[in-house]
Amino acid sequence: MVRQRFQEGVRGLMRWWLKTRRTFTVLTALTVVSMVLTVWIGGEYVLLPSFFSNSQQAVLTVFLPVPVVAALSLSLDSRLAAFETTAVRFVPARDAVLVLAVPVGCLFLAGAFWSATGVSVARNVAFLTGLMLMARPWARQAAVMIPITWIALVVFFSHRPYPDPDPWTVLPEPASATHATAAALLTLAAGLTVLLRARQELS
Repeated sequence: MVRQRFQEGVRGLMRWWLKTRRTFTVLTALTVVSMVLTVWIGGEYVLLPSFFSNSQQAVLTVFLPVPVVAALSLSLDSRLAAFETTAVRFVPARDAVLVLAVPVGCLFLAGAFWSATGVSVARNVAFLTGLMLMARPWARQAAVMIPITWIALVVFFSHRPYPDPDPWTVLPEPASATHATAAALLTLAAGLTVLLRARQELS
C-alpha cells in the first residue's frame, strides 16, 4: 500500500512537472515546427549587410534554433517557485534531462528526415542553449537574448561568409565540422552545470 501510494505520488509529480514546464504545448510544438522548417529550407541563404563587406551570404537555418531556445527558456521559467523550493530534489535533475532532450529530439527528427542540415541545426540548438543557460544566473529572463546576440555577431562580424565561415562562428558550419560539434558539446555541458547549481541553490 505504501509503495503504491509512493508510485502514484511520483507519477503525479511527473505529470505536474511536465504540465508546469509546458513541455508539450510549447516546447515540443516549437521544436517540431523548427525542424520541419529546417528540412524545407535546407541550405537556402540570404544576402545581409556586413561590417567587413557590402554584403555576405547568411544561411537561413542559422536563425531556426531561436524559437527552440526561446521555448526552452520559457519552459524553464515556468515554475512554481514556492512549491519547488520545498519539493524533493528531483526538480534540478528533471530540468537537466529536459534540456538534454531538446537537442537529442532535434537530432532524432533530423535523422528521421535524413537531413544533414537538420543535424547542424540540432548542434546549433545545443550551442545556443548552453550560452543561454550560462547567462541565466545574471541575465534571468533576458538570457534568451544572448543566442540572438551571438547570431548577430556571426552575421555582421564574420570575415568569411557561408559556406566557408570563420571557425569561431560555429553556427554556419556544416554538420561534419568536428570543432563546431565539440564547441557545442562543451558549451552545453557548461550551461547544464550552471543550471544544476542554480536549481540546487533554490531547492
